[in-house]
Amino acid sequence: MSPDVLSRRGWILRLGGATVLSGISASDLGAAELPPLPPGLYEPSLQHLAHSLKTAIEPAPGPPSPRHFDTEDFSLVRALVARVLGEEPPAPMVLEIAVWIDMIVGRSEEVRTAARSLSPAHRRLAIDYYGEDTVRELESEEPQAICRDGMAALKRAGFEALDGTAQLAHLVSLENANDPFIAWMKRRILDGFYTSRQGLQELDYKGNAFYAQSPGCDHENGNP
Repeated sequence: MSPDVLSRRGWILRLGGATVLSGISASDLGAAELPPLPPGLYEPSLQHLAHSLKTAIEPAPGPPSPRHFDTEDFSLVRALVARVLGEEPPAPMVLEIAVWIDMIVGRSEEVRTAARSLSPAHRRLAIDYYGEDTVRELESEEPQAICRDGMAALKRAGFEALDGTAQLAHLVSLENANDPFIAWMKRRILDGFYTSRQGLQELDYKGNAFYAQSPGCDHENGNP
């Protein structure tokens, strides 16, 4: 048996207590003599890994209640998420993304303050990594004001009293007019979807999981 195979096998055995949680049993791997780690290196905490794996494979509990928007405004956020995604407001995914938007709007002032407090060296690093436009946006964008003004305009237009088709038509007209609130909200909704459990499944995302071997391309000879 080659050293790299033994190494992989050893790590799987060490993770055995955690992998059982994801339906992978280590009982058939056999016993292996595990060489001691060099001084200063320590084995991972199985308790921590087990908790992480259990969190990843268990259905998520119900999302928390909104903390920034009041009941009326949060209902409007859910309606917007539903229209953009083509879903119904009661859908769990709609609620999940609406709660996420509530969180980023509620924390936006803290984020802006932190961005403006970066030292010149850290700001330069952030620009080099994320791009200048992203950094300037964090420093200057005011999501709370954008949402407050945008939702007030939708309420004046009686948006929630419209049927689904009329709501969508109204949103399209606002988007065509370069409405800042609709542009901001649509981008956040799409960001929220493609980082949600369902969105990652749609992308066939391979992360957030443990594999016996690295997942590769399913197609042969590079053909689509």
